[in-house]
This record gives sequence, structure tokens and C-alpha cells, in this order.
Amino acid sequence: MVSLGTAFDDTAARRGASVALIYDQKAYSYAHLRARAAGIAGGLFARRIHPGDRVAIGLHNSPDLAAAIMGTLQAGAVLVPVNPACTAEELTYVLADAGARVAILEPEHAMSAAEASLPDLMLIATSLQGFEDAPPRPSAVGAEAPALIIYTSGTTGRPKGAVLSHGALFANLTTVARAWRWSEDDRLLLTLPCFHLHGLGLGLLGSWLVGSSVVLRRRFVAEEALADLEGNRATMFFGVPTMYNRLLALPEERCGGCDLSRMRLWVSGSAPLPATTFERFKDRFGVEIHDRYGMTECGFVLASAYGERRRAGTVGIPLPGISVRLVDPEAANCGRLEDVPDGMPGEIAIKGTNLFSGYWNRPEETARAFVGGYLRSGDIAQRDPDGMFRIAGRMSVDILKTRGFKVSAVEIEDCLQRHPAVQEVAVVGVPDADQGERVVAVITPVSGAEPGSDAIRVFAREHLAPHKVPSRVVFMTDIPRTGPGKFKKKEIVRLLLVENAET
Repeated sequence: MVSLGTAFDDTAARRGASVALIYDQKAYSYAHLRARAAGIAGGLFARRIHPGDRVAIGLHNSPDLAAAIMGTLQAGAVLVPVNPACTAEELTYVLADAGARVAILEPEHAMSAAEASLPDLMLIATSLQGFEDAPPRPSAVGAEAPALIIYTSGTTGRPKGAVLSHGALFANLTTVARAWRWSEDDRLLLTLPCFHLHGLGLGLLGSWLVGSSVVLRRRFVAEEALADLEGNRATMFFGVPTMYNRLLALPEERCGGCDLSRMRLWVSGSAPLPATTFERFKDRFGVEIHDRYGMTECGFVLASAYGERRRAGTVGIPLPGISVRLVDPEAANCGRLEDVPDGMPGEIAIKGTNLFSGYWNRPEETARAFVGGYLRSGDIAQRDPDGMFRIAGRMSVDILKTRGFKVSAVEIEDCLQRHPAVQEVAVVGVPDADQGERVVAVITPVSGAEPGSDAIRVFAREHLAPHKVPSRVVFMTDIPRTGPGKFKKKEIVRLLLVENAET
């Protein structure tokens, strides 16, 4: 294997007229996508884009996005995915930091990029028209060459570009495919946005390396998803906890008649799946969700193999070829890796061929991310006696310090999610002079329910130690989040502090 572009070309040559992509009820073959990708690669070369140059793509989910992604990789250029819903300021920062040479953007973003007058950016396009007119010219690059620069959400400062090589992505995605018995016969309904590793890497690239097909949608619509799965004879669905919670909130008439018997794999990622969501989904639809763990800097790390045991609240075991340790974060801060005993919380540390190459143009931050050859994840977990891992959350936002205790926001969220009137919940720590941090639960109630804050706190006291019970409950119909996945907990805290200041 020399590159993702070459691997895709091999798959497309083998699969030919087989369906690679379905969008808006139209099917596109592997041969079609292969020809478009090769033409785009030639178009980039004709515009003096060479291997290693950065190409930013910020299009909504569409066949054009799919072709642009594969064409960029076939050209040997480095793909910089951009959120098509980001602000002009966020867009300008990513384009400038990555030193993008070409940006293929939605029209409103193209205007912002033009106004920014970025010195490295020589071409701004709003469509692929013209790119495919040049003779095809795919470029082979080595396994160590960068394939993607994905900008992290920036929980500790401005976003950083995580560089992922062709070899790391190929090894990781093919490992996942083997673990899940992913085959050419599978069909994935993909409603995730394709500007991060979940939708782009696992959804699109994973499918095309295997040779299976993707039903791509612009966004997730709970009211349409189940019928979409049935109508397109899908076998797999990749989502985030929010999506599963919204499917559970559907009335029976929306889902009772759907035949989901072909579905063999439901996967959740990007944020911890509440144990209650796992159990409720199993009770209602008769299937167990595969929860898995990963992060931008290392791809997909913990999962259950297809057909193996799954348990609510756990994310499986390390995938083959990946070493995972739970270490004392305080010792890691001092440059030492000290393993914690099973059953005790520790920071996830990762080593394997799946690791990223580093942060783009940030050698000091790259060095700080590693201790003893292991990547520090910043995530806290514990290992059960049978080897299954449980995620407690991010050290920066999910490990709260209140009344002298360290508590996991994820544990409290999982508890409150069991309340029948709670659809979603985000627990945060708000600075407090007396308690250190005050535990606050922000809840989206089930449609039509009005549980009241006192009822939620009474429920919490029945299931949690006193110091874990939220001192305040706030109701929101739309909790801030990064796309459809993780909650924006720092933004939630900021909103609560502003609210407190105004009252």
C-alpha cells in the first residue's frame, strides 16, 4: 500500500459498475467516482498543485464532496476538511494556519476567503467545474506522507491541525473493517457531516477501502432515518449519541412499521454513549449499539469485534495492533508512565501504527502530547476485570472538582438520562467560591414533558452520592454542541456564568 488514493483506485478497478455512492435517490458507480477523482487530480496538477500541497474542502455532504475528497488524495495533496457551517473567522484561521493553496468552498465561504487575502491561497472555487477538464494525473505518495490535516475542536486554545498519514489511516481503517466483518455486501447510511474523522474517515474512506456502498445524506433527520435504512436496504449505521436519543424519541407510528432486519451493525462514537440509551435502544429495537472510542490524533482505538459481547456503558477493548494503557495523569505530567490498577480511573495512553504524525507546524505541542512513546489522550477511563473499558470523560471538562471530590460528569449524565422525562443531558462544573465547582445539569426534556428541576434533583439523590447531585438544573431545548456530536461544555459554562451575572 502506497497511498489511500492508490488503494481506492485498486478498489474501484475491482468493483467497476458496482454502486459506490447513493445520493438523492441517484446511484454512482465506482467507475464513475474513479473517473471523477482522477480528473480532479489532473485538474489540481494543471493548477500547479503538487504532492504535499494543502487543499481545503468545505462542501456539504454531496457527490461533489466525495469526488473532491478522493481526487485530492489521488493527487497526493493534503486534504484539509472544513466545516461548511463554520464562521468566516474560523474559516480564515484554518486556511491561514494550514497554508492552503486551493480552497473548494460553499459560495458564502468563498467570499469570506477572498476578502481575507491569504498569501498562500492561489485558487478559490465554489464547484468542481473546470477541474475535471484536465487529463487525469494521479500521483502516488508514500505511506508516511500526510493525507489529512484535521483541525481539532480546540478545547485548550485555538484549534490545532492533526496530521494523519496515508499509512496510519489505511492501517487503522482496515483494522476496524476486519473487526466488524465489513464486506463489499454492506451498505452504510451516512448522515454524519464529512469534515471530521468519524464521517470522512470511517464513513467514506472506510467504505471505499472495503468496496462497500454508502447512502449519503446532507444531514441527519430522525423522522426519515429508519425509513431510509429500510428503503435503501442498509446494513450499517454510524451515529453519535444524540442521533440515537432522537430515534428513541420518535413516536411509535414513525418507526413501528419499518423492517430493519437487514441492519447488522449500529455504531456510536464521537462522545460517550449513555448506558441508558444503550438499554433503551435494545429494548425498543431489539439490537445492541456498538459503542467505540477514538480521537482525531489516533483514529479508532477501542471497540468490540462484530459478534462479541457488548455491555452498556463500555466501549470495548483495544483493536489489534494498538496498545492502550491507563496511567496516572499526575505522573504523566512529570514525564512518567505509571499504570493504575484495574477498576481505577486513569488517563488513556495510546501507541500503535494508527497514531498521527503530529500537530501541523507545532513541534513543541506535538512533543508535549507524548510520554514514553505513548500519546496522551486527555480522556479518563477505567478497565473492568474482563478488559472492557469505560470512558469517564475529558479531563478538561468532564472531571469536576466539587466539595473536595473528583466526580465524572459522564457518570452523572448517565444517571440523569434514566429519568423518563430526560432526552439529553450535559453536566458541567461552574466555578464556585465555596464548592470549587458547582455541579449543574443542563437538560433537554422529552417532547411534551415538564419534569421540573426539583423532580430531577430528587431522582439524582436516589441514585447518586450527595456530592454528585446537581446543585442546579437548567432546561434548554437546544444544548450547544460541536455539530451533532459532543456538547460544547465550555460554551455552556460561559452561558451559565453570563446568566448568573445578569441575575
